[in-house]
Amino acid sequence: MELKKAKIILNPAANHGETGKLAGKMGELFSGKLDFDLQLTEGPKHAIEVARDLFGYDLVIAVGGDGTAHEVVNGLTLSNNKETALGLLPTGSGNDFGRALGISRNLQEAARQILEGKEKLIDLGMVNGVYYANSLGIGFDARVAHTANKIKDEVKKTGIPLYLTALFRILFTDYRCFGVSIKIDASDWIHKTITLVAINNGPSYGGGFLVTPKALNNDGFLDLCLVDELSPAQIIPRLPFVIAGRHEWMRQVHTQRIKRLVLRSEEELPAHLDGELMTGKNFLVESIPIALKVIVPPADERL
Repeated sequence: MELKKAKIILNPAANHGETGKLAGKMGELFSGKLDFDLQLTEGPKHAIEVARDLFGYDLVIAVGGDGTAHEVVNGLTLSNNKETALGLLPTGSGNDFGRALGISRNLQEAARQILEGKEKLIDLGMVNGVYYANSLGIGFDARVAHTANKIKDEVKKTGIPLYLTALFRILFTDYRCFGVSIKIDASDWIHKTITLVAINNGPSYGGGFLVTPKALNNDGFLDLCLVDELSPAQIIPRLPFVIAGRHEWMRQVHTQRIKRLVLRSEEELPAHLDGELMTGKNFLVESIPIALKVIVPPADERL
């Protein structure tokens, strides 16, 4: 694959500000191998604006976490740019989108994978008009994500350790479930109390929790995992199974592949998409097939 011109979008705030220290390494990684220009983001949503104006570029490289990639994905998609491929240098706290694409956390190896990689077309999810590449969670897991975002600089953790710290803070201080109404594809409405609803395009979120372990990001579907009401005492022994992706046998867990989901609640619900935080009472979720071009390692057998 010949790459003629690239834009590198680097989020200096990612991973407690550690990603900002990597700006000087971009030349070391790509000079003489790739014609590129570097843009450091200046705040939330800036990467969206930069990515909306990338016509004429063969490649955009997002340097940061899932949130940075999320903004670049939305910039590309909002401008209907299907020619510029997205490559990742995952340097954030969770990096679940990079994990889904098979991208290494090692900077040098990830750069090699981009330079030697192949193009792949993947699906996206959309919730209330916002695109997401990997994951959407509503309910308890979203409260964990919101808490993790608040405490990440305090605890100086990333990935599963960060999310477990946030999870136990909620379980022991302010845990509760949520009453919702849900309509899946053409089915009738169901009304129930839930712990969480995940509607994912990739297998994991939260830095490696395999919530939807069978998810494929190029099959035209989103993978649903709905968990019925659970008490804190029921959640704790189930956590190892969720981390390992071996929870689908549990009677409180319901999984299926879907195209569309509508969720309504009388109260404001916490949600997270690709690590970005949101709230809402009404959620319209849809699969958008073959919507984004990405770079994956050359040995990726899913191509």
